[in-house]
Amino acid sequence: MQQQPQRVSGRAVGAVMFIAALAVTVAWIVLRVFFTVQPAEGEPSGATMTASSNAVGSMAERAAPRPITKPFDHVIVLSIDGLRADAVEDAVRRGRPGFAALLEGPHTLEARTDPDITVTLPNHTGMVTGRLFKGPQGHNWLPNDLPPTIIEGGTLHAAHGSYVPSMWDVAHDHGLLTGMIASKEKFILYDNTYREEQGAPDAVAPDHGRAKLDVVELAFRGEGVERKAEAALDRAAADGRRSLWFLHFADTDFTGHGKTWDMTPGSDYLACVDRMDALVDRLVRHVGSNPSLKGRTAIIMTADHGGGAPPLSHTVHDSPLNFRIPFVVWTGDGTAGDLYALSPTRSRPSASERMTATGGAPIRNADAGNCALWLLGLPPIPTSTVGAEQDLLAGWSRPAP
Repeated sequence: MQQQPQRVSGRAVGAVMFIAALAVTVAWIVLRVFFTVQPAEGEPSGATMTASSNAVGSMAERAAPRPITKPFDHVIVLSIDGLRADAVEDAVRRGRPGFAALLEGPHTLEARTDPDITVTLPNHTGMVTGRLFKGPQGHNWLPNDLPPTIIEGGTLHAAHGSYVPSMWDVAHDHGLLTGMIASKEKFILYDNTYREEQGAPDAVAPDHGRAKLDVVELAFRGEGVERKAEAALDRAAADGRRSLWFLHFADTDFTGHGKTWDMTPGSDYLACVDRMDALVDRLVRHVGSNPSLKGRTAIIMTADHGGGAPPLSHTVHDSPLNFRIPFVVWTGDGTAGDLYALSPTRSRPSASERMTATGGAPIRNADAGNCALWLLGLPPIPTSTVGAEQDLLAGWSRPAP
């Protein structure tokens, strides 16, 4: 008699998922303690804070951007790790609701990564600092794994040689609640960089302290990130706090590395893209269902890179499979538009171009930070070089309520 295969009960699977999630949470707590060992009192932490005052002062030298008519109360910068632009296009064509909803706002599927590198931490660092990787004005963070401890140089300031302001600096110093909910442990880099001991003095009265990130959480895959984001937004709204959030869904990147960035129907990668679409749909619906968030919340969605060159990775920086990404601004009012048409200072590359033939700047994922600040009615990131003019939506106006 043939033996029947054993079946694992749904309760057992749920228990395994709970234990895995608990393990990730415990690991994150350990990382925050272990990897953030402080320098001895009186020792520099990799960069002096005097650079901060110079950075803030440079803001006055820039031409004032066109102000938004009515700033949003909450802005979410959502990075879907390893999300190819053609995967978004495919999902919308197949009627997936989440990405279709986001594309009701200004958008392009011809945005670009950093021109010189298509890996996770350097591109996410660009998003939050408004800098590219290379050069004297670059953020200069190259490693793509767990950073060393603070005392061993595990901050952006140490890598660059002076203080590197972020979108969180600007929002925090203006009294907003700031947060990051990520799904990779190595994002502790940003907690290391912008905690109380490493953050710059508050540049705007009253003094809100030097820690630029109020909320730092790790979640178990995209589902956990989205759930935590809903709760965090609700708390901010209930407390009457305006807020700036950075969310990170890693699932598409994990699937690409494990199963390739296969774009054929029924592939593991496209199935994962559909799961990310469902999470986006859930987030958009949640915002729309809360009167304290509806009409007051904007979402910027982009990616750190695509993937597929080589098949199980994304390290070939001049491959369109890797450098071609989405950039979407959802405002909840249905005012769609071609983001390049709305951004007269940007030049649209062809699908195969990493940079434009004319030398004009394309829209990049590093535009996210300054675009988010503009939507909040805040000034640009000091010393940033991408989107510092805050003119990405120069041709867009928020409709009257």
